Parts: sequence; C-alpha cells; structure tokens
Amino acid sequence: MTEKVSTTRRDLLRLRLGLLGLTVVVLAMSVWSFAATQSVLGTVRDRTAPAVLDVASAKAALMQAHLAAVNSFVDGGATLVGAGEEYTTDLAVAEQDLARAAGDNAGGSTGSGELQLIAGLLTTYSGWMSAADTHFREGTRDLYLTDLWYAARSLYGSQQTLAHLEGLASLQRKELDQQLSDGWLNRWTVLAWLVPSILLSLLLVYTQRYLWRRFGRRFNVGLIGATALLVLLIGATASGLVLADRAHAADAVLTSYVSNTDQRANAVSTTAQRGLILAVRQACSPTGCGATLPDTAPAAPQSTPAATTTAADATAGFADATDLSWLLVLIPVLALGVAGLALVGLQPRIDEYRYRS
Repeated sequence: MTEKVSTTRRDLLRLRLGLLGLTVVVLAMSVWSFAATQSVLGTVRDRTAPAVLDVASAKAALMQAHLAAVNSFVDGGATLVGAGEEYTTDLAVAEQDLARAAGDNAGGSTGSGELQLIAGLLTTYSGWMSAADTHFREGTRDLYLTDLWYAARSLYGSQQTLAHLEGLASLQRKELDQQLSDGWLNRWTVLAWLVPSILLSLLLVYTQRYLWRRFGRRFNVGLIGATALLVLLIGATASGLVLADRAHAADAVLTSYVSNTDQRANAVSTTAQRGLILAVRQACSPTGCGATLPDTAPAAPQSTPAATTTAADATAGFADATDLSWLLVLIPVLALGVAGLALVGLQPRIDEYRYRS
C-alpha cells in the first residue's frame, strides 16, 4: 500500500510539474510570437509602407512639376510666371515626399545614400530651370531651350534622378516584402507556439484520464477549465495570423495604388518629353538639332485609369493589422489562468497523499 501511495503521489507531482512547465513555455512563446508580430507590423505601418508610398508620390509630383514647367515655357506663359506656380508647388511636394521618405527610410545606408544623391540631382534640375527662366525673360530662345533640355536630361539620364528614384523604390519594396514574409510573419514560425500548446492540451487530457482511472472521478472541473482557457489562449495567439493576413491584404492595396501612381507618372513624363522634343525640333529646323535629340518624339501617351483609392486608403489597412495589441495583456492572463486551474484540479489529489503511508 505504501508503495502504491508513493507511486501515485510521484505521478501527480510529475503531472503538476509537466503542466506548469509546459504552461510557462506556452506563455513565453505565445507572448514572444504575438509581440514580435506586432512589432514588425508596427514598423511596416509607421515606416516601411509610408516610405514606399512617399517615393512613388515624389516621382509623380516631380513629373507633374516637369510637365508644368515645360508647358509654361512652350506655351509662352513663362514670360509672366517663369516655370509657373504649379511647377513650384509640385517640386516642393516632391521634395517634401523625399524628406518624409528619408525619415521613414527602410533601405538602410544604401537608401540614405540614394536619397542624398536624389536631393543633389534635384538641386541641379531646379538650377537648370532657373537658368531657363532667366534666358526666356531675356528673349534668348536657343539658350532657354538648351537649359530646358539639360534639365530634362538631369531627370532622364541613365544615372540621373528618375533612375535613382526607381532604385530607391526597389529598395523600399524589397524591404517591405521581406518584412511581410520573413521572421515572425513566416507561416512556419507558428510552430514555435503551436507545438507546445498542443503538447499542453494533450497533457491536460492525459491528466484528466489519469485522475478518472485512479480516483474514479470522471470530470475534474479545474482541468476542464484549464483546457477551455488554453483553447482561448491558442485562439488569441493565432490572431497573429489574422493580423498577418490583414497586412498582406493592405500590401495588395498599396501595391495597386503605387502601380497606378507610377503609370500616371510615366504618362505625364511622356507628355512632358514629347512637348519638349517637339519644341526643340521646331527651334532647330531646318539645320537639325544634333545626335542627342531623338529622331522622333515619343508617341502621345494613352489615357490611364483614374485613381480609385487615395494615399490614405493605401496605408489604412496596415493600421487594421495592429489593432489587437490588447491581446498582449490577455494572453498572459489566460496562461496564468491555465496554470491556476491546473493547480486547482491537481493539488487536492496531491494533498490527499501527503500524509498517507
């Protein structure tokens, strides 16, 4: 009888240790997983996604500024307003977008270098535009067109502003893709908390069956309650998967918006190039303009679809992906509840054998 009592007590103590130990592991991994997911999504919401949007917006604003300047000079409005108020406003918007992109920079030192280089190239561009304004007012047609041409080349050259903007956009996009697919947003990382949670649930079921066989009590309220809380805990932690899905849905909206913005910017760019090339050709005739001028002007761009979303819409979804931060409080509470109810279910049986011999 003494040996049986000793064995039963030892088994109960081992079950208690196993339940409490696994609960600690589940608590640690669940909090770590959910907190890390929230941290990554917070970075995407606050920095990476806005940086992607800022670079796209900067390109669109710069192309609008360039078109406004070309139209002002070609149509003769520069006599009164120079490159024009629209040019000044859009260029300022582009610079503000790039300043925000610098603050949100997700491209590391390479991204910072690109941003500094783009800022310098924009200074060169605006310098050529100022020179074009001066020469236009002086009535030196050939000189102001030359200035406009060099301003355009500072945008479109292989190592010039637009090329670096596209390189920067690629860096920001790559970082966003990595954040949304690697680390704690990788589907396989769910095993870090799911495996110990499953083991804990199996141990709870085993403990319930052990008490039933050993003491003849079919139900143990404490262990049933612990199992129910564990199910809630698993559900709360699994909400991180829901948040990841929201982030991917938001990324699809952002990608579509950026793509449409880029299409419209390219159409505006083509219009500006076409207008400038036609103006330069007219000024050069009949002697020709040299090898740097394309043989033919770009074809008139086709109409692009109107925007169906705003910049705010493009990033709003990332806020929805971080609106369950209160679960970081609930998860530990549920885990402590599991541990407490497991003790409530086991401790009375352990106490029964404390003084038996």
